[in-house]
Amino acid sequence: MNFWKALLSLLLRRRIGIPVVLLALGVAAATFAVIPVRYTASTIMMVSPPVNGGVVNRNATNPGGGGNPLLIQTEGLSTAVATLVLALSVEETRAELGAPKDGSTELIVNDGTGSPQLIGMSGPFVLVQATSTSAKVASEVVARARERLIRELDGRQRELGAPTATYVVLMDIVPPTAPEAAVTDKLMGAAMGFVIAVFLGLSIAYGLERRRSRRRVATAAPAVPERELVVHARIPDRAPVPAEPDEDDMPTDSFPAVRAEDAAASRNGKLKVEEDDDNESEEAVATERGG
Repeated sequence: MNFWKALLSLLLRRRIGIPVVLLALGVAAATFAVIPVRYTASTIMMVSPPVNGGVVNRNATNPGGGGNPLLIQTEGLSTAVATLVLALSVEETRAELGAPKDGSTELIVNDGTGSPQLIGMSGPFVLVQATSTSAKVASEVVARARERLIRELDGRQRELGAPTATYVVLMDIVPPTAPEAAVTDKLMGAAMGFVIAVFLGLSIAYGLERRRSRRRVATAAPAVPERELVVHARIPDRAPVPAEPDEDDMPTDSFPAVRAEDAAASRNGKLKVEEDDDNESEEAVATERGG
């Protein structure tokens, strides 16, 4: 969440937001120019039954002898439409018509599903729509697909042995239209290019701002000199000698009388020892003389 707030704050800054938006507009314009225009042509046909209902033989002993098998089916003309759609869904057939797989031309053949012109309508319709980067190619693919459907329907009925008088035919409901330029892809591409360019631009600006802030923090932090670091890391060669306290720091005597008595006792003891030593010396001299 903080990331998106930071991007929004960067976008609101004039020195960042305006250049990023201008760059994104340039990317969108370039994308709009690069994406080619696609042209769409189409036609809508309907499978129409014959006027005789698909039966020419009214013989009671052989009621189905002269009928069209496509019209005898339960689903009626829907079977013919499904057959045509499946026939043109083969990749080889599409390549022959000019719409190969992974090519620049797209061919759609269905029963009208998704067509705005057939919404709310039910019937044996066949929609043919071609989209290409060339208007001429789109028209040619629609024309070839239409002819192929007509031949395919006639060939299937011939294979089934249906009488010619019972053939169902394809009739144009909407004749092949002129190619129309569709700019939807160009607009979508330009919009995506604009959004991606804005996001990338703000992301780059966000990264640069974070990098600058880190540099400012690192510059503002106090730096310790290298020499001082070496001195603190050095191990002393010998233990430091404690300094002698000053006389002013010496503790004062709290018992002066006691200390005076001790001093007097010490002097008396010293005098007594000296007297004893003198007596011993005199006795030793007298002994020597008497002997």
